[in-house]
Amino acid sequence: MIRKIALFVLMIFAGGLAFAQNTASEYYQSALINDSLKDDVAALHDLDNAFKLKPNYDSALCLLATINLRSENYKDAIKIFDRAIRLNETVFESYYGRANAKAQLKDYTGAIKDFSKAIQLNPKHPKSLYNRALAKGFLEDYSSAITDLDKAITLDNKYINAYYSRAFWKDISGDYDGAIADYKTVIKLDPKYKEAYIGMAEAMYQHGNKAEACDVLKLAAFKGSTIAEELINKLCN
Repeated sequence: MIRKIALFVLMIFAGGLAFAQNTASEYYQSALINDSLKDDVAALHDLDNAFKLKPNYDSALCLLATINLRSENYKDAIKIFDRAIRLNETVFESYYGRANAKAQLKDYTGAIKDFSKAIQLNPKHPKSLYNRALAKGFLEDYSSAITDLDKAITLDNKYINAYYSRAFWKDISGDYDGAIADYKTVIKLDPKYKEAYIGMAEAMYQHGNKAEACDVLKLAAFKGSTIAEELINKLCN
């Protein structure tokens, strides 16, 4: 009888240990929570435990690569994203993250290729279009960059940075009126966006509208732009 009770207790104890063992998925979910809290140490610890149980865990690899990207370990991030993509070629976040890492390393051609795949997987993600436009702009493909920004703004008509970048590329491309219109939209959406005042003033000045440019610079200086004050002293006196 005593032996049976002891065996029964042992079975309960062993069963309890099995029940308490976390799965790879549970460690991954915990890593996601810690990542959202910006606790990289805890997130990495969770991921390490997840990989011990499931070495080729594609979602966990993607998260690990994203943490490396955020920590500016761009080369390591790319290697880990490569592994994640080999395991699963349908995850938007892997291509988007690898594209950003490549862009940081100035591999704009590679970044554009990955952003394009990310856009194919998620066509309604305006930031992918915006970032691809930046990469195209750095390669001086201004027309295509503007097209991407057009699409990004169609998806999000309050995307301030997209308007600002489109204004910049339009001005470089010779579309002065279009650039001014976009700078004005930026300022309307965010009156504190000092760079838009400077960009608009510069465009006006370069096209011979000195008085208008100085008025814009004075407004920017009033809003606290020290660069505007310096330009006023150089251009408007």
